Amino acid sequence: MNALPSCELSCERRPSKSAPSPRSALALFLLVGFFVGTLAQSGLAAGYQEAYGQYKQALAEKDLEKALLYANKAHTLVQQELGPSHNKTGVLSYNLGAVNFQLTRYRDALAPLQQAVSIYSEIYGPESEKNLLPLGKLAETTRALGALPWAERHWTRSIEILEVNKPRTAPEITVILLELLEVAQDLGKAKRMRTYAKRVLYNLNAAGVSDSMQMGGVHISLAMAEIMLGKAIPANENLERAIELYEMHLPPDDSKLLDLYVFAADAFEQTGRPGLARKCRRKIKESES
Repeated sequence: MNALPSCELSCERRPSKSAPSPRSALALFLLVGFFVGTLAQSGLAAGYQEAYGQYKQALAEKDLEKALLYANKAHTLVQQELGPSHNKTGVLSYNLGAVNFQLTRYRDALAPLQQAVSIYSEIYGPESEKNLLPLGKLAETTRALGALPWAERHWTRSIEILEVNKPRTAPEITVILLELLEVAQDLGKAKRMRTYAKRVLYNLNAAGVSDSMQMGGVHISLAMAEIMLGKAIPANENLERAIELYEMHLPPDDSKLLDLYVFAADAFEQTGRPGLARKCRRKIKESES
């Protein structure tokens, strides 16, 4: 994998998302889940075997700074003893990148994750699902660095791999599409926002969660895309559906619902629906009283 040009990077961290994300629930898995048990019985040479053991112990103690120290040491030693393209080098490259990511040292995470992606693809084949773990973490890292086109590229590649092995409506694909929707929104790419949002809506409907809050959030994103594209009718339809879903799940004074009313009122005004705009503003006043 080509190195990421330094000119594309930004150290600014993304604001936290209001919508729930499966990534937070999977953070520990992404850090340790893949490699637990993969090296224990492999007869590793004492140098990096010992460093790897100390790394796992530091993780168990939740001491990430110490874990980083031994992840670095294990990574250096395994390259010396097995070479830069060995499958165990790939695992330890991922470890090093993942712990740097957990410590928000995104620039330091970049090179070892790129190495892991390259090794996994070479060893397991470019269409293997084993590539998804380092690809996903690399996508998160490039996104955190502000290199959004690269993040989009890595998540798109992840979907291509999944579609070789799973149906297009698989939940794993939906999760990545939600990431891609946010990236396209951050990039201001309305057509891609619309494409990703429509795929997410289709998948969520197929999964039987058409009345969820998550569905409402996707309708908001789709409405934003339609507004950017100058499509008033579909924008209004998606906003009305989003309001319906938010009102179904949230109390009248919930800040998320009130924010939606504010956004929708302005949008309805711009798209020639002043009656709906007044209705949203009236609901805001009612919540204040």
